[in-house]
Amino acid sequence: MDVQRTMEFILRQQAKAESEMAAMRQHQAESEAKAERQMAAIRKLIQTGMRMIVKNEEQIKELAAAQKATQTELRGLIAALRRGGNGNHRKN
Repeated sequence: MDVQRTMEFILRQQAKAESEMAAMRQHQAESEAKAERQMAAIRKLIQTGMRMIVKNEEQIKELAAAQKATQTELRGLIAALRRGGNGNHRKN
């Protein structure tokens, strides 16, 4: 058995393992950076969505108020039409 060749083989294997480990660490760091960017984008989307919801709620409240006013005016118009006449209350 050649001790020198065995030691060289072990050293080559160790160097190869260290190189592979460094590549794996680099890949892991890149994956973590990508995940962080994606999480930041998701947070931004959620914040934008929440602002849109608040804005929509305000618009719905405004629309409900406008609809109430329209309904009141419509009821007044319907009542006036039921009373008849053309706006002149004199009877002949």
